[in-house]
Amino acid sequence: MHVNRRLQPVLAALLAALVTLALAVVIPFSPTSRTGASAQNAPGIVQGVDVAGHQRPGGAPIDWRTVSGPGGQEFAFVKASEGEGWKNEFYDEDARAAADAGLKVGAYHYARPAENPVTQAQYFASVINSGPALSLPPVLDLEVDEGLSPTALAAWTDTFLKEVERSTGTAPMIYTYRYFWSERMDNTSAFTGYPLWLAAYQNQAPRPVGGWDKISFWQRSDSGRIAGMNTPVDLNVFNGSSADLDRFAGGNYSAGGGVLETFQVPESGELGVLEQDNTALVVAILGLATGILGSPQIADAAAQFGFSEEDAANIAGAVNNLASQGELPVEDLRTMMLGEYSVGDLLILLNNAQK
Repeated sequence: MHVNRRLQPVLAALLAALVTLALAVVIPFSPTSRTGASAQNAPGIVQGVDVAGHQRPGGAPIDWRTVSGPGGQEFAFVKASEGEGWKNEFYDEDARAAADAGLKVGAYHYARPAENPVTQAQYFASVINSGPALSLPPVLDLEVDEGLSPTALAAWTDTFLKEVERSTGTAPMIYTYRYFWSERMDNTSAFTGYPLWLAAYQNQAPRPVGGWDKISFWQRSDSGRIAGMNTPVDLNVFNGSSADLDRFAGGNYSAGGGVLETFQVPESGELGVLEQDNTALVVAILGLATGILGSPQIADAAAQFGFSEEDAANIAGAVNNLASQGELPVEDLRTMMLGEYSVGDLLILLNNAQK
């Protein structure tokens, strides 16, 4: 949008005032370091992880037997592929080792909607068909639109899912997050025949989106710490009992439900930070995008939400890098500012903008 130069000082003053006002109404939160949510924060429910190459720094293996030890994880999703021809070099090793350790295992594909859905689906299928046997459905990880309209993206998604099922013989599952599905998929209810895995970094399980009556899996943190892994990892819970997970793995995708709908994770400071309304931080980031504010102000805004000094600096650095590369998702940020979205939703958006 073109802005008349004579209006720029007025807009600058207005945005600065918005930043001041927004930060003033942020609920005070004791500073905390996001050292990672503990898996023990969710006792009595079926827990699992999802991993990619990030969990293998320097190629160091994951100790999957410790991961699945007493009171540990019961399932794992391993990143298999991305786009039309990229494969996670650790996929086969981790999928096999996790299964050997007694976990139920699934694989996921990070979608690149700017590329052909059939080619991607066939490549994903070729990776998992030639790899270790899986007990959980293949997953479409849908977090970026790459310029497609909601209608075009829904068509892309439909083509991908149908081709994966044709090529693997198994109906897939969808992974996404609330902001993306609500805004970039126009909250379509066209895919409720597939199980839903929803990311939401908060203490209470999220409500379903897009017409689903329940979520099957909930990714509740992106910075968990568990025995057997030397890096932070995504933490997930299944919406059901271990017996329900057995039935789900057997192809009964309606198994489970009723657990997460009433479940409250014991309060976690980290997740409390992430579940706050993100308006103040979004306004500050937009201030950087327009040249009104700089990285120090972004870090200050993040610190007021309860992020540690290190994490606040990391957020500011990521935003600055995106802005300098012209990759800051400004339109998404403006939409977020007008909606009811959390800090966790914002961080997922920024994380995907860096990919």
